[in-house]
Amino acid sequence: MPEKIMFKSICYIGILMLVYVMAIPVQFAHAEGGRDPVASPPSDPVTGEIKRQEPSKPQKKKKKKKIKSTTQNSVAATPKPVKKMRTTTPRIAESAPSGMPPVGETRFITNEVIVRFQLSSTARSRNRAVRGLGMSHLGAETFLLSGVTVHRYRLDAGIDVRDTITRLETSAAVVNAQPNYLYVLQQSENISKLPQFSNDKIDLSEAHTMNKGANTRIAVIDTAVDGTHAEFLNSSISSFDVTDGGSNVDPHGTSIAGILAADSKLTGVAPDAEIVSIAAFSKDASGKTVGNTWTILEAMNVALKQKADILNMSFADPADPLLERAMKGAKKRNILPVAAAGNEGPDAATLFPAGYEAVIAVTATDTENKIYSKANTGEHVDVAAPGVGLLVLGNSAGFRTSSGTSMATAYISGIAALALSANPGADYATLRAMLENSTTDLGEPGKDSIFGAGIPSAAAAISALNN
Repeated sequence: MPEKIMFKSICYIGILMLVYVMAIPVQFAHAEGGRDPVASPPSDPVTGEIKRQEPSKPQKKKKKKKIKSTTQNSVAATPKPVKKMRTTTPRIAESAPSGMPPVGETRFITNEVIVRFQLSSTARSRNRAVRGLGMSHLGAETFLLSGVTVHRYRLDAGIDVRDTITRLETSAAVVNAQPNYLYVLQQSENISKLPQFSNDKIDLSEAHTMNKGANTRIAVIDTAVDGTHAEFLNSSISSFDVTDGGSNVDPHGTSIAGILAADSKLTGVAPDAEIVSIAAFSKDASGKTVGNTWTILEAMNVALKQKADILNMSFADPADPLLERAMKGAKKRNILPVAAAGNEGPDAATLFPAGYEAVIAVTATDTENKIYSKANTGEHVDVAAPGVGLLVLGNSAGFRTSSGTSMATAYISGIAALALSANPGADYATLRAMLENSTTDLGEPGKDSIFGAGIPSAAAAISALNN
């Protein structure tokens, strides 16, 4: 009985709870599609009317303020790199006198010019400067003693050298332009054979008891030297060729080298000196032996690279700005330039390179110490040496006689080598003073325009330096 009462009580309680739940007004209903329940609109508590709800305005999203971090790194922030402005070195315009040859000057190659361009010029500006002038480029070279780089051009047929120079020098890319000057060797032929009297004139036997020119180098800028000649059997000769390709059979260079270094039947002034033979002269199409600005300056490049102490230049002719620069360059480097005064006669104009201040200009004398009748004269003449009727070397194993300031030049170069061998520290100024202060005065007292200071004594020159 009690179990029945318990069962019935539970049923009644369950029914009551079900009724109660169903009696509660539904506040929410689920819409189709499974959306979230929507709240019923509220009613007025007095009237019971349902209030119309105004649509809610969308709330503006509040922008979050960005908070700058106040925390500093332990390492200071690296500043932005400052952009460096590229600075360009200002271009320096070079200047030089015009290379136009003097009025009446014709001693140059008639279809060539040599052009010096601005160092700052470009290939385009150089090509523009020569365009339309009928010019063909033959080559470019830096001439070390002159201290410039120049270009060699050939002109088309009918193009005038002077007109071309005028037009070239109007270009901003051009420093100056000049002809390719011609030079000739200073010798005369058809002199009867004579003994080697010249060595006595310079006291060579006495000088050779002291030294014979060892440890010196003489650059012979001339025609090619025949190094196979029997007189050079014990000599030191190195040979170079910078000619334009002409014939090199002229014995002039061999004769000059023989005066300097022969050591068999003939006695050279400085037989122990090293001879640097540089062929810059050759026979042209007409058979004339010539050198030109280009080949001579190329020869000087060789001489500088071979560390020559003395430049023997037994040639002469017109003034040449590039050659003048080279002579100044040699002096600065303590290289002694020695050159022939020329064989055009006492009334002729000064010839070059002998006419340049840096060069020792040499005239020639005969067996009686008289001036060579064809020698040039002038205030530029520095010293004299034997140069008339000399017995010199010829081609192959031969000998010949020759006269000229060319031959005299070799004697002075040889004496300078003896003096330098005795005192290796002697500079340009010392050697020049030695040559002028060890002379036997000829002609008018003191230095004059015919003999210069006179004929140097090799023995006196060596003694003067030794003391």
